[in-house]
Amino acid sequence: MVKLLLTRKKKTIMYRKILNMLMFFATIGIFCSTSLQAQESDAVSQVTGKIMDSDGHPISNVLVKSFEAKDKSITNKAGVFSIEVASEKDQLTIDEDGYIFKVIEIIEGELTEPNITILNMGNLENNVRLPFQTFSNNRSVSSTYTITGDELASYPAGTFLETLAGRIPGLQINLFRNNPTEQGASASLRGQGVSFYIDGIIRDPSDLTVYEIETIQVIKDLSGLAALGLSSTNPVMWITTKTGEKFKKNVSISTESGFSSPTAKPEYLDSYNYATLYNEALVNDGLSPLYSSTALAAYQNGSNPLYYPNIDYYNDYVKKASTFSRANLNFSGGDEKVNYFSLLDFVQTKGLEKIGDDTSSNRFKVRGGVNIKLTEKIQFNVNLSGTYQELDNPGQNGNFDLFSYIAGTPANAHAIAYDSKYIVSNDFNSNIENNLLYSGYSEGINLNSQNSASLLLDLDSLLDGLTFTGTAAFDIYSNVRNGKGGSAELYRLLPNNELERTQEEIIEPNLGPLGDNFTRSTTALLSLNYDKTFGKHALTMNASYYSGLVETRRFANYQPVKKQDFSYRSNYAYDDKYVLQLDLAYSGSMKLPDGNRYKVYPTAGAAWIASNESFLKDSKFVNYLKFFGSYGVVGNENFNTFFADSSGNATYNSYYLGTTLWQNVGGWQSGIEGNRGNGVNVYAIQQEGSTNYELPKMSYLNIGIQGELLNKTLAFEANYYARRNYNQISQRSSLTPSLFGTGSFLPLSNYGETKQWGLEGYLQFKNSIGDLKYSFGGNIMYNRSKYVDVDEPEALDDYRKLAGTDTDLYRTYAAEGLYQSESEISSRGVTQSWGDVQPGDIRYQDYNNDGVVDEKDIHITGDHAPRIYYGANLNLKYKGFGLYIVGQGIADGVRSLNTSYFNGSNPRANYSEVLLNRYPVTNDIPRLTTLSQNNYQSSTFWLESAAYFSIKNIELSYTMPKAAGTNFILPNLKFFVRGKNIASFSKLSKYNLDPESISAGVNSFPIYRTFTLGVSCKF
Repeated sequence: MVKLLLTRKKKTIMYRKILNMLMFFATIGIFCSTSLQAQESDAVSQVTGKIMDSDGHPISNVLVKSFEAKDKSITNKAGVFSIEVASEKDQLTIDEDGYIFKVIEIIEGELTEPNITILNMGNLENNVRLPFQTFSNNRSVSSTYTITGDELASYPAGTFLETLAGRIPGLQINLFRNNPTEQGASASLRGQGVSFYIDGIIRDPSDLTVYEIETIQVIKDLSGLAALGLSSTNPVMWITTKTGEKFKKNVSISTESGFSSPTAKPEYLDSYNYATLYNEALVNDGLSPLYSSTALAAYQNGSNPLYYPNIDYYNDYVKKASTFSRANLNFSGGDEKVNYFSLLDFVQTKGLEKIGDDTSSNRFKVRGGVNIKLTEKIQFNVNLSGTYQELDNPGQNGNFDLFSYIAGTPANAHAIAYDSKYIVSNDFNSNIENNLLYSGYSEGINLNSQNSASLLLDLDSLLDGLTFTGTAAFDIYSNVRNGKGGSAELYRLLPNNELERTQEEIIEPNLGPLGDNFTRSTTALLSLNYDKTFGKHALTMNASYYSGLVETRRFANYQPVKKQDFSYRSNYAYDDKYVLQLDLAYSGSMKLPDGNRYKVYPTAGAAWIASNESFLKDSKFVNYLKFFGSYGVVGNENFNTFFADSSGNATYNSYYLGTTLWQNVGGWQSGIEGNRGNGVNVYAIQQEGSTNYELPKMSYLNIGIQGELLNKTLAFEANYYARRNYNQISQRSSLTPSLFGTGSFLPLSNYGETKQWGLEGYLQFKNSIGDLKYSFGGNIMYNRSKYVDVDEPEALDDYRKLAGTDTDLYRTYAAEGLYQSESEISSRGVTQSWGDVQPGDIRYQDYNNDGVVDEKDIHITGDHAPRIYYGANLNLKYKGFGLYIVGQGIADGVRSLNTSYFNGSNPRANYSEVLLNRYPVTNDIPRLTTLSQNNYQSSTFWLESAAYFSIKNIELSYTMPKAAGTNFILPNLKFFVRGKNIASFSKLSKYNLDPESISAGVNSFPIYRTFTLGVSCKF
């Protein structure tokens, strides 16, 4: 056999384009940086000052910089510094960790106020960024949480969402795709999916890097989201990217490399144990054993590996670890006229294939942003970003899943090769080495571009406090995937070491198209803002218009989605104590018929800043205390249009609900054979048009308390929330006799309600003892939901109805253990619906006592899915050393282990070591079978605690002292070791599976545990 060596096309031209783009953005940063430096004056003066905290205590070891003269100084133990400044005009900047960034103007070489006070940053953000408007925290009536991109840099991950795990109250991150080329994570907050807005535009965050993020404002309730109209049904992460700050000039470099290994390694049986258990399953079913005693002995002693192989797939074909690399370079700064930010970023992740080509992803990211103050009244902002990602997958058209193959192929399936020829068998016609080396591959390219420009006008000349913002954005997301197949010659092994060819060699010389998808998004935003203070009265108003068009093409399919929202917000504050807010959204949906697409949705909120009252204003214990709440209603256009009932499934096109749709189901010709008339097309109704419906509605109540205590060392927030989804889209099939139609023949109307409620909050403490700075805290969420009105038959037994029950309860069979004897089976006198039972089969409760276990015995067992989620963090800094730890967990609830890994439901696939504990060895696992379906039913037998705690992130670092940094060639030099998914603790630990995803590493790519070593500097 002539071996085919697969090679990849060189991408020299594309790499050159990327390099040119990187150099372009680097030039922007260098040019802006050097142009600002060119403003320096040769004439300098010396000034002396003292840095103090809000209590008047001197602060030592604070770095002070002069912007024009480019000098640096560090305060001594008395807080005193001396520094050179430009004689005409200069600015001193103080950027100290834990304090608010401060700029001091130097005029004619003089420091007019030598005693400088810098304010403790505390744990609460001073400003809250809401859609189209930024408020001081005192003015906000919304439930929000703020985290910065710098806080997330300690997490060595290729996806931004991973870095949020454990850090935000009420947030759960689910990794649903772990393959390096298909990394996918979803975020849910308070049990609802999260939408992402990047610089005010709804966007995909999958290629976002933590180094380009300034802040993430997590907005949880309607008072913060109402301005988004119909998009406010889900919580939002309002992400603001970096644009640079006045007089804060930085060049930052960070690079790290390390290795990634699976957090879990499934344990499968060797050939002898697999064959023994498979024989046992056959005998249990009254069948003859497949493997003879001779075969079992050969499997056990390894005397004939050609005919009786024992393949250790994990050891032979899965690497213990792959590599991970990340590098970042960014420039930022600004003066009174121009602010800028420029970023270059690279992330590489690889797979675990031990032979052949790795699964791999190489992602390059560039971003450039410039804010230009054209005049005193006009500001112009431009923000551009681009991502180029290469994706390589092994196997035919890139579809080979190494871990699914291992899960489905026992160790004795067949030998791998004989006489340099690949072997297959009648039962297992695939060969792992052929798949990895000769069956083909795929190459994919992701090209994403996000571009926006904004014009800000100060309209004070028309009305004091009036401003206007206009933004236009144009984004493109595209994916092109090409692949090829192929195969080496494959042979079946015959007696006497003879081979019979079953597959000819296949060589495909060219790549073929596998996918060509793109999404194009065009957005326009107009916003008019009014902000004015009249003595004790403060009034802020905003009127916004948002228009978006999203066009998606997948091969020949094309679907445009349009959205328009008009919103108004009015926020009034009296004496910085009492706040009232009203939001009105006038929003339209393409899913409603013409002429009835727009509705008005109101939201109202209030806040009381109790700490500003006279009885608390001078309190040394309470530094800040706010009570707030809001209630609103909005339409929900993300409704379900798939329905299943006893008559079958029905799917409606949500954009054409008011239209009766027909589909071609074939053709017809009149006449008889040999004498036919002209053919005509035959059509059938695909969907009956609906006229009596409107958008479902969602109401949302949030009541919260927020505060800082003990000189801002302790911060806390707690919220109660209640969400009601009502007027849901329904077929009302339970009330419609089948004589009048079923499935998609039924028009849709509004019926159905669910409600959700819960508590969430956080507690964070930070302080210092001498040179030791420390902080620790945690967050927690308790979430419940219930069915209120459900479209279900009135005649249904009460215990089978959903209405009035929690949505997360398990509705399943109740298991009463395993049958232990034939006499127990016969004396019970109950028939189970999946054939005759034997000792070792699961015994199910006959809940309705009718003598038969069937679907009528499915009921609420009292078990429920997780309701309590929590996170914890610890941050220690001592001189230059730092330790940061983040963890997350679940405190209650159960999960089902009813998968083939635990129940052996696919006996010709691989058996796991769990099955060694089957009946009659123990009562932990039912008897093995190749025929009966009794033990695979959903039941309480398979429920296991879902509680776990996972250490998600650790960073151990050392930062060079500032005194060395003032003259060192690389100031602010930091060395670090980072890790993610460090360890997990749960009842699944004994199975060596990951509690966050029990299928990871079994029939999908494993979750990675990653450790990196790196260095960063900022100058």
